[in-house]
Amino acid sequence: MAAISTDPVSARPAVHGGARLGYTYRSDVGTRLTEQWVRPPLYLAKAYHENDWATSILTSPTAGLLDGDRLEVTATVASGAKAALISPAACRVHTMGSGHAEVDQHYTVEAGAVLDVWPAPLILQKEAALRQTTRLDVAVDATVLLCEVVSPGRAAFGEAFEFTEWTSKLRIYREGVLLAYENFTCKPVDGDLADWRELYPEGNYASLYYLSPQPLGEIVQTLHDCEIEDATIGASLLREGGIGVKVLAKDGIGLRKAIFEVRSLLIAHSDVEFPHALKRAQTFFH
Repeated sequence: MAAISTDPVSARPAVHGGARLGYTYRSDVGTRLTEQWVRPPLYLAKAYHENDWATSILTSPTAGLLDGDRLEVTATVASGAKAALISPAACRVHTMGSGHAEVDQHYTVEAGAVLDVWPAPLILQKEAALRQTTRLDVAVDATVLLCEVVSPGRAAFGEAFEFTEWTSKLRIYREGVLLAYENFTCKPVDGDLADWRELYPEGNYASLYYLSPQPLGEIVQTLHDCEIEDATIGASLLREGGIGVKVLAKDGIGLRKAIFEVRSLLIAHSDVEFPHALKRAQTFFH
């Protein structure tokens, strides 16, 4: 008779992957992706090129992020280049018995360059834990539109704020000077996010940062004057040359409407021609 092992099954090995991307500008062809390194759980599709822009599509061929997984994304947009990073499929942070997953992002935007980061939502499933760090280094005359979207559970499964932990640390620097700093941890079991849940019990969240050399004028008041059904928008100026925008929405439909409205206003203000390829690529928001 064959012996039956009583040893515990080996734990699933954590996945450490991500992307390192570099964009440069040439007068004869526009912006091109000239440096790339990609490793699961990310996949990089062939870039779109339109109006001197390069648009990269990042997707996850795996089931999402599990305990111990670490995802690192680094992108550098060289002087004069125009690049967009689009993630058209939601990234699920799965249920975890213990531990957490990590996402680490670092974007560098050099003189006269433009960067648009527009992902689909991070979905924080029941008993999921995510710790995220984002750093943005921007030249004084660069333009950046940085978006983050978070869903507090799987709506189809009736989940809402059943995740274990969401920690986020964000720093934005212009020429080495700190312009914005966020550092928070949300644990629904401790009663965090009570105001959010009272306003929209199953609500979605988006954070946008806009950096521009253009005078900001009345853009904050314009954003506050937006009337979008089932969504609330708040905006505040950074110390100089930028604005932070927060969006809460009742559901995914309200969130899509609000993000489109905010992006349209900011893009119109930027005096930069954003290509139609961005909307075609970001299929989640169609």
